[in-house]
Amino acid sequence: MNYKCIVIDDEALAIDVLEDYISKFPVLELVGTFDSPLKAINKILTSSVDLIFLDINMPDINGISFYENLPVKPKVIFTTAYSDFAVKGFEINAIDYLVKPFSFERFFMAVNKLMSIGAKLPFAQIAPTNFTFSESQDYIFVKAEYSSIKINLKDIVILEGYKDYVKIHLINEPKPILTLSSIKHYETSLFSKGFVRVHKRHIISIDKIENISRNRVKMKTKEEFILIGNSFKDFFYELVVNNKI
Repeated sequence: MNYKCIVIDDEALAIDVLEDYISKFPVLELVGTFDSPLKAINKILTSSVDLIFLDINMPDINGISFYENLPVKPKVIFTTAYSDFAVKGFEINAIDYLVKPFSFERFFMAVNKLMSIGAKLPFAQIAPTNFTFSESQDYIFVKAEYSSIKINLKDIVILEGYKDYVKIHLINEPKPILTLSSIKHYETSLFSKGFVRVHKRHIISIDKIENISRNRVKMKTKEEFILIGNSFKDFFYELVVNNKI
């Protein structure tokens, strides 16, 4: 089934991020965005809204209080910059509680929880539409200097993002390949290929993990540990350690 959803948040940037994430999922249909809970009431009461992405700290009314007083209660995923309300959010049976700034992977985890309430859909039906599912495509081409270089996915250990470029570290190459791109570009395209983002700067190959210790990851051929960022931690452990996604 498709879920008709709305976003309620008083921050324009937060709405933009959610619009972008939602647009990647074929099972989510965004039918409205609102900068105030009061402006969304009519839409909730007169339309078939299945899910609300709801901020908590807003000028007009607290998001939790707003939801508790709705006569019709769609499913809800709370979004906020503060973790203080997490317990209360789950007490009213929220699907999930996303602490800003949350990553795409963390958002994916919330959508997966939504799916698990009913019959869980196959990954190919809930995953972003720009994912590549072809098992035969085990390589990528990247632009480096004046040419396009073919890189086998099995050789990639770490992708390290900077402002305007990405360093791709390979297992048997001491010098990384430098390409003019963004880490976000590789975040979704490599997810279904055995890679996961663990930090705002790092995407790693799950197959190349040597050990995990205190929210840090040791990769093969690399002496230094890579920190698992707070906004990526829950998704990483669910996917890699607990194997639930």
